Amino acid sequence: MAALLFLSAALNAQPLQIAHIFSDHAVLQQDTSVPVWGWGEPGKKVQVKASWLKKAVSTTVADDGSWRVQLQTLPADGRSQSLVVKSGKEKIELVDVVFGEVWMCSGQSNMEMPLRGFGFQGVDGATQAILEAGETAWSVRLLDIKTAKKTSPEKDIEAVWELTTPGVAAKASAVGYFFAKSLSKSLGGVPVGIIVNAWGGSRIEPWMPREVINGAGLSKEELDTIYAIEEKPDRWPETPELIWNGRVAPIVGYAMKGILWYQGCSNIGQNCYDKLQNAMVRYWREKWGRGDIPFIYTLLAPYEHGDINGRWRPFFVEAQMRTAGTIPAAWFVSTETLGNKVTVHPSQKKEVANLMLMRALQNIYGQELGLDIDYPEVQSVSYEEDGTVKLRLTHVWSDLGSISSRDVVGFELAGENREFHLADAQIDWDGQTIVVKCPEVSKPVAVRYAWRNWMGANLQKTSGIPVPPFRTDDWDY
Repeated sequence: MAALLFLSAALNAQPLQIAHIFSDHAVLQQDTSVPVWGWGEPGKKVQVKASWLKKAVSTTVADDGSWRVQLQTLPADGRSQSLVVKSGKEKIELVDVVFGEVWMCSGQSNMEMPLRGFGFQGVDGATQAILEAGETAWSVRLLDIKTAKKTSPEKDIEAVWELTTPGVAAKASAVGYFFAKSLSKSLGGVPVGIIVNAWGGSRIEPWMPREVINGAGLSKEELDTIYAIEEKPDRWPETPELIWNGRVAPIVGYAMKGILWYQGCSNIGQNCYDKLQNAMVRYWREKWGRGDIPFIYTLLAPYEHGDINGRWRPFFVEAQMRTAGTIPAAWFVSTETLGNKVTVHPSQKKEVANLMLMRALQNIYGQELGLDIDYPEVQSVSYEEDGTVKLRLTHVWSDLGSISSRDVVGFELAGENREFHLADAQIDWDGQTIVVKCPEVSKPVAVRYAWRNWMGANLQKTSGIPVPPFRTDDWDY
């Protein structure tokens, strides 16, 4: 009987494991304390030996079969390291582990869109980037998570780290890849690892548990609308926690520098989006134990959305922008001049990546860019006797430009009847005043810019930073 019990225990013993996010070619966040975890037989000792540390770190497998240790990493030094995990006679060895910068790239299809593009939809500069990928394959690394919908939290993912050789780069998130490659170059060749965790078509609700949504400060009507959505098995996730459970919960705690977020199309028209986005970011930060993880996100780009003259996109963008003003270390980037009227997947992914990179370099890495990258807001508006409107904006001193000389597309004026008409606009010679006039509106009382789903709006700063939609009224239509 004792022999049978021993055999049964042996057959049921949990083999030594390390979470898949720790694999060959992994990027560990440099110069910090990083957690490393896995599973094994409860009660057994686990020893983790890092090649860069003099002493091994030991722990005991907990009753639930899990183990975790903390390792101090070094500044990136251009060398590959190794990691050996032992428990009894079991051994796991990881090679080509490097120190660098780790960013999670999350959201829906515009973040997921690979460098090679989607069917009938390409990425500008992709062919050249793929051909040259081998030059930086060692310093730009990818972990691409593709876990299916899960109704309960998973403990692990199946993805592993890869070097971005041409074949790997081609399938990588275009925004993430361009960001990582340029960041590595800007930091002098420091390795950059991107955790691509994006799902095309997904709403924001699947990225967090139900209790987070319930505590986001939404009205009963807003909650009822969310919970009335029926999940379709053969479609992308739309209901709470289905992505969180399989793609975020298993990697909670993995040391990283920040988050890039490119999502919103599937939630368009939802006025409470900012509350949901705030709740998600706060929850992720709480689970990571870091209340200041940088969060850089992209505003919804212009697109017809079924009606080029519809206004639900700019109202949604307005809700998106509110997040930056209500939680710390959150910044948005505008894509107002980077959209496409006929596709929700604009091809200028490198430009989007560069906008995110500028924000990261200045606000997170402390680099002086010599550019004012902050977004303009209306500083003053004056309505002249002849019907001319003069707008002055902040953060544009001698820094306003437009794609077509001084003429600006995308302005509207409305009078007391609150009916908007397209207006002519020019940048004054002072470089910071916009002069707007419309023959149909003799006595304007309100100005809007880029306040339709698609207008071909072209106002930008001379550095190429698109000016986001803005308005001087508070009307709800």
